Amino acid sequence: MRKSAHAGQALLIILLVMAVVLTIGLSVVSRSITDIAVSQKEEEAARAFSAAEAGIERALIGETTGTLDIGKFRATINDLVETGGTEFVLPPLLSSGDTAAVWLVGRDGDGNLGCDNSDCYTGEDIRVCWGEEGATITPTPAVEISIIYTDDSDGEDVRIARATYDPAGRSNAFSGPDTGGSACTVQSQTFAFKTPEIELKDYLGVTKRDNSNDQHPGPQVVRIRMLYNTDQVHQAGLLSDDPLPPQGDFIESVGTAEGSDVTRKIEVYKPFRDLPPIFDFGVFSGSGGISK
Repeated sequence: MRKSAHAGQALLIILLVMAVVLTIGLSVVSRSITDIAVSQKEEEAARAFSAAEAGIERALIGETTGTLDIGKFRATINDLVETGGTEFVLPPLLSSGDTAAVWLVGRDGDGNLGCDNSDCYTGEDIRVCWGEEGATITPTPAVEISIIYTDDSDGEDVRIARATYDPAGRSNAFSGPDTGGSACTVQSQTFAFKTPEIELKDYLGVTKRDNSNDQHPGPQVVRIRMLYNTDQVHQAGLLSDDPLPPQGDFIESVGTAEGSDVTRKIEVYKPFRDLPPIFDFGVFSGSGGISK
């Protein structure tokens, strides 16, 4: 009888040990399978991302679809400003001293400035908006708005007009922003601050362009410089009373890993080039040296 009891206890212990070992084994196998699945997904995601990157590179040279060893890509290229659009959020995030440009003249197929497509700006006023809405903005950013324009039909008499706005009311003789009405929204993005409507001709003396086919005389480009925001970058947007010309390209590329349904998307903003901001602080002579 005693032997039977001991045998039963031994069998129970053996069964418990086997159950524990089996549980541990299943856990290890399950974790291994999960790790393999995760690794496979990560590898597929990396290949899809590489295909999307390749799509961006190919799109820049004019190829919008293709198949690579790592997968496939599909890229689309659109204008940063839709045809007839009067709103534009400048893509770069601006720190103090940084600038971004809004062009008021069109471009030909080779990228040269011109108004052959009747797409040059002929309006009279603009409004600039800046600063992240609802964010803790310290220090408060100010803006300097420069309008470069030509005053003759040959484009040789180039001039610049400036306006400056500071919401913080510093002792810098800047104007204050427009604090009335609703918040400023540009291309569905809301900003913290806005200028009043800036009348290019009546307020700044900028020569108005009468014909959208003529590059000169008239405004060429608006340059927006952010000031004082040394700790936080901000975007800016522009509203106009007349359609803006194209401002560059918005490229979207979707990559798919070979043999998988994993996709990744990359978006690239390619605005038309502008002079680096350092050139705003130099003195240049078109003929001969400079003397004081």
